Amino acid sequence: MFNKLFKTLVFILSIIVLSSCTTMQQDCRVLSADRDAFRNCMAVQGNQTAQFQMGMAAFESQDYAKSIEWFKRAGRPRASQSPNYLNGLPKSRRDITFRDDMKMGLPGHKSSLRMLVRIYEEGIGVTADPKQVTRYKNMINPS
Repeated sequence: MFNKLFKTLVFILSIIVLSSCTTMQQDCRVLSADRDAFRNCMAVQGNQTAQFQMGMAAFESQDYAKSIEWFKRAGRPRASQSPNYLNGLPKSRRDITFRDDMKMGLPGHKSSLRMLVRIYEEGIGVTADPKQVTRYKNMINPS
């Protein structure tokens, strides 16, 4: 009897502990009264505009390492969702726009990429690096 009760208790506790291990996104709306906390919350969750704003705030306060980090995060292209939908549902008509979109991902934040070009071109907080300048220019206008 005790053994069965103990196993049940361990099982219930393990479910509680494991359920708290899931990664869940914070609801940033609860932070809307504090503009900076709200922006940081959105940036951490992947909002490119918020990441750009965090980069600009760091740039204006001359924390160039932090600004470069935020600009790189915002400028990073995101994967397109089109491969998930290319074949469509069984016995359904294929959407041509998804086929056309197959080669395209979602671009990075262009203003962030422009800031990275400026930083590496002028050597702001880093050594000027023509390779990085070319890289980020190509991300703005892919050929």
